[in-house]
Amino acid sequence: MGYAALAPTPDQAQAQTLAADAPSPEDVDVAEGRQIFDQSCATCHNYDGSGMLAEDGSVQGPDLREVGPAAIDFQVSTGRMPSANPDVQMPRKPMAMSDEDLANLIAYYNAQIRDGQSGADVPYDVPDLAPQRADFSVNRAEFDSEEEYEEAVEEAEAEYEAALEEFEAEYEEYIAGAEDTEMGMKLYLTNCAHCHSWSGAGGALTDGRWAPEIHDATPREIYEAMVTGPGAMPMFSDAVITPEEKQELISYVKTLQDEPNAGGVFDLARVGQVAEGLISWTIGLALIIACAIWITAKQRAHD
Repeated sequence: MGYAALAPTPDQAQAQTLAADAPSPEDVDVAEGRQIFDQSCATCHNYDGSGMLAEDGSVQGPDLREVGPAAIDFQVSTGRMPSANPDVQMPRKPMAMSDEDLANLIAYYNAQIRDGQSGADVPYDVPDLAPQRADFSVNRAEFDSEEEYEEAVEEAEAEYEAALEEFEAEYEEYIAGAEDTEMGMKLYLTNCAHCHSWSGAGGALTDGRWAPEIHDATPREIYEAMVTGPGAMPMFSDAVITPEEKQELISYVKTLQDEPNAGGVFDLARVGQVAEGLISWTIGLALIIACAIWITAKQRAHD
């Protein structure tokens, strides 16, 4: 009940849209990526990505050479890395670097750290975050006149609207490409619901760990989580769950995110009708017993 009171409700979820194209080799800077890795990652993962051990022999940072760029993209884009404390499970946070920095970091990883073709590649064909208006902002100080500034603002706004429209079309195409929602539901209930709950609200695991809620997860993040197995999550390679099946599963998860909450004073984060019914029954029975005790106590006092 305490978890249900603090967990975000599904109606807080926003539709996350759309994938950027794979960064072109001309658009990335491997040298800049190395600097980012040395400053943000090498402290725990070593400068060659081979990992490091703490003084007590525990793993301070795992070996990154075989995890693949999809794992790097997932951990950094969800704000879980860089981590200030490698001994605890990190929650989802805003990304600590820009999209450009992340592209440079992945380019350096592929060029200097990745062991051959090991690990999963970033699924750039799967939708990710929508373009943000802030990415198209204009700095007033760069223009000599007010007219030039206003013209630049209008151009930036037009570019933002065009990019958003393109991304939304790609997102709708990907979600609509899932033709068997029932299969996606069965895949989710079989492989995901026992940890993330049937509604995607997450839940507690052993050893103080937890399965995060997935209401804010983008299709690409869900895909990357399946092929990389972050934390306690098992890995579902394309041989176990095919890309087409992953698309069906992701489409079903998006329906969970968009489904309106039935509401009520205690909605319990939609933990399930059976669980909510049991809790209601337990509380109701306790109140009936309390009333019975109170009535008989008054009768004994009267006698």
